[in-house]
Amino acid sequence: MRRRAKRKTGLLLFAAAVMIALPASLWAAGRQISVQEAEQEEAVPSERIDTDHVRMAESLAALPLQEAVQGTLNRTEYAYGCLSESGKRLYREILDAITGFLEDAELSTRDSSAVGDVMECVMADHPEIFYVDGYNCTTHTLGDEVVKVTFTARYTLDKSQVEERKVLIAACVTEVLNGMGDPADDYEKLKYLYEYLIENTDYDLNAPENQTICSVFLYNRSVCQGYAKAFQLLCMEAGIPSVLVTGTVPSGEGHAWNLVYADGDWYYVDPTWGDARYRMSDPDPAWKSGKLPEVNYDYFLVTTRMITRTHRITSLFTLPECTSMTDNYYVRRDAYFTEADGEKIARLFQNAYEQGEEMVTLKCADGEVYEQLRRKLLDDQEIFRYLKGNHTSVAYIDSRDQLSLGFWL
Repeated sequence: MRRRAKRKTGLLLFAAAVMIALPASLWAAGRQISVQEAEQEEAVPSERIDTDHVRMAESLAALPLQEAVQGTLNRTEYAYGCLSESGKRLYREILDAITGFLEDAELSTRDSSAVGDVMECVMADHPEIFYVDGYNCTTHTLGDEVVKVTFTARYTLDKSQVEERKVLIAACVTEVLNGMGDPADDYEKLKYLYEYLIENTDYDLNAPENQTICSVFLYNRSVCQGYAKAFQLLCMEAGIPSVLVTGTVPSGEGHAWNLVYADGDWYYVDPTWGDARYRMSDPDPAWKSGKLPEVNYDYFLVTTRMITRTHRITSLFTLPECTSMTDNYYVRRDAYFTEADGEKIARLFQNAYEQGEEMVTLKCADGEVYEQLRRKLLDDQEIFRYLKGNHTSVAYIDSRDQLSLGFWL
């Protein structure tokens, strides 16, 4: 919540920032049918891509296609690794059927109920599959005996449309990665990708193809699943393993975010909630004046304990217990507080002034430290010790959910 603290009087005048959780509209589930009902559903027509993107693709035609948008398997597939041997066989059969545009592909299983869980694993590993929104699974019987189970994906695009978008997306991904420079480690790579995605994407429930990477790379507008899949694809192309994670938020709405492997440890990242515009109301004066930082790092490289303060995980495959804080943004900036350390606060503000930053954010290890810092800086008004100039008030944001305090300089 954004607030303004006044010196001496101790009164707090505030303008609330609305915290919202919008629906994820996650991809449609499959439909199991008998052989007598095996008619294919008609594909959903897609919006045409505007000519600006076509011209961009033509101008970048010489760039190599990225392996991820070719649907190859030569990279880490997290959900695949969680499956049994029979599940892995089924996973590859489904993946081959999808990418080959096969109809009624015979599966190795005779249990159609197993298909849904494996399909979720395929979609969690492969953000480059942007042209499928479900499947039809047909059980073929002879008397009471199941003789085979066949699979057909539900396509939203035809082959020519898919190939057109692959070229466009590959060009966009290459352009993003070319701007990365030569980062020192995975943390720097991920920070660049996180910031790039947030700064170049608007949260928009009406964005076209908003459950896929197309919405981000072709239209620069998306919802949570589009953000998460685009971030996943960029991570993979940068050599960082990532998987799509699904679940719910306190409102009960579905949501999607990411698990990534950085510098030897697993972390969670939520690029949607990292977009400050997603969580702030339009009337907020700091946002309208352009002073509110566009990127919120509370959801960047966080532990299981941190993400589950606001997110509930429902993914079917096993996820690791993320405990490392080594690459957490606030730890890397020496802005993570395990106690109300006045000297550390002073260094943090001094560094921010030297680097020309507009805001300082402090992250607390737990609720007790958060309350100590809040009392110290706001109730006792010690914040004015760290501000330069003749301040009579200070604008700030406090988040009890994420145990953070942010102050405008």
